[in-house]
Amino acid sequence: MKKNTNFFERISQIIDYYGINSVNEFAREWLGYSSAEKINRLKKENTSPSFDILNDISNKFVEIDNKWLVTGEGEMIPRKNGIINESQMISSQNYKNQAPKIITVNAHNVDNIVLVPQKLQAGYLQGYNDPNFIQELPTFRLPGLNNGIFRMFEIEGNSMFPTLPNKSYVVGQFVENWITGIKDNQIYAIISNDIEDGLVKRCINRIKKYNNLICKSDNRRNFPTQNIEPSTIKEVWEIKLHLNFQLPDPADVYDRMNDLEADLQELKQYLAK
Repeated sequence: MKKNTNFFERISQIIDYYGINSVNEFAREWLGYSSAEKINRLKKENTSPSFDILNDISNKFVEIDNKWLVTGEGEMIPRKNGIINESQMISSQNYKNQAPKIITVNAHNVDNIVLVPQKLQAGYLQGYNDPNFIQELPTFRLPGLNNGIFRMFEIEGNSMFPTLPNKSYVVGQFVENWITGIKDNQIYAIISNDIEDGLVKRCINRIKKYNNLICKSDNRRNFPTQNIEPSTIKEVWEIKLHLNFQLPDPADVYDRMNDLEADLQELKQYLAK
């Protein structure tokens, strides 16, 4: 990787790697700044970042090499042990034409939707290709999910809140070709050796470019982004349906909006005086 003498070039590479839409999103949503001014000023030649900016970036993107961040030397994401095994080398043949090892059908020979409860998700990594394990799981049929292979997973925790609340369910469609089938900023269930109980995240696909799948939480302030090496992945399911049995009460949201509108009107009247 060539040496980048301009720090903003390295920020641009980070933005590209993580699929971030803009410098403004990078500054506000990822670093928690009120604006992108501190980042944009680094576009000027020979402008050095402050220690606070370096510290904020290294704390948020922990997999990035600090030497590369400061000097531009070396690699942005160091390779493990400095090498990539032949089995880890990217090839379009490695990540396509996959199919679930085990599927179940109903009496009409139609594929069932198998439910993987949270308490069994750790075991799913070992049992996803075991007929006895899969056949013991509960199965369902749901309207509108007919063309494809589907699986249901229970959500545990608040990493995807408010999009996917704790204890809700998602139904995913099997993704055969990971290179072309995993779309940026869509939500997927990732079954990987690196994650004991599976992962439901919003993904950025950098498999072909960097041999990496970036998995983001919607609740980014409290849950870090994870990088998944494709060689560790067993299955990928694109989330098509969300089932939530804890229906939210919108009254609080409406009340806050009304209060905000009233405050704005009061401010306008004050400024007009």
